[in-house]
Amino acid sequence: MNSTLIENLMSFGLSRQEAQIYIELIKLGESTGYEISKVTGISRSNVYSSLSELVNKGACVLSEGETSKYDAVNPEEFLSFLRYE
Repeated sequence: MNSTLIENLMSFGLSRQEAQIYIELIKLGESTGYEISKVTGISRSNVYSSLSELVNKGACVLSEGETSKYDAVNPEEFLSFLRYE
């Protein structure tokens, strides 16, 4: 199922890594780049790079505090945003 979901997200302009990270954010909720790296097996530098792109694309939001955390935007909201771009 995840591979089909990843392919579908890629058709909306996400890279494979961005799609994988977005899916994990939906599952985990608010998370740090380190936490996502541990779960996905993607290097931290690549995770942070992809998270930055996801923020730019409107797929997740960054909460800065003592520790920077990221949270996925609701899929319906994100996909409707993409339709109007």
